[in-house]
Amino acid sequence: MTPAMQTASAPVSLIAGLLALSSSPASAESAATRVIKCEGSFGRNASHASLVKAFGNNNVVYREIEGVQDKKTKASILYPADPKARLEFIWQDERARRRPALIRAKDQSAWAVANGIRIGTALADVEKMNGKPFKLSGFDWDYGGRVTDWRDGALAKPQPGGCTLGIEFVHPEDAPEESLTKVSGDREILSDHADMRAVEPYVAVMTFSYPKR
Repeated sequence: MTPAMQTASAPVSLIAGLLALSSSPASAESAATRVIKCEGSFGRNASHASLVKAFGNNNVVYREIEGVQDKKTKASILYPADPKARLEFIWQDERARRRPALIRAKDQSAWAVANGIRIGTALADVEKMNGKPFKLSGFDWDYGGRVTDWRDGALAKPQPGGCTLGIEFVHPEDAPEESLTKVSGDREILSDHADMRAVEPYVAVMTFSYPKR
């Protein structure tokens, strides 16, 4: 084989190797762990101990995190050093660190809901999944951008396993000021409002909560 032919075949071999790797069981398992399902390690009876058992002691810590209005709260954090794999667990029984009250994905987290919603999903796409417009709070205050009422849409139904999906939206920094002013502050706005659509909100936080027993 000539040097030119060797050079041409190298990228082909590399691509073939990458394709084989992407279809391997290990890769498939890794992709599956990025979907949040309200069962097993994320079920209503989950605990800090069960997270450690499932993901390893080095991948789970218990520490303070930022809450609403800059208040601190204690939580178990899965993959604290990996922004794309990070999840936060706030417990109903804080002393025993069990029974999640809230599971939260935010910032760069790559976790997704089984229906495909993830950080960065556009508001318009979430509305389609809900099957109808929903209500959310105005932007740029402590509770800004939170879905307040799914209005009996598809996303109002509990997820398999019994948890409820919550979403917080944010707007791009370059959102048109005239429209943003009309959808900011302590008020409820429908997702199909013209000014709401104009600022092009997207998912910034996903939460999964369980009712107290």
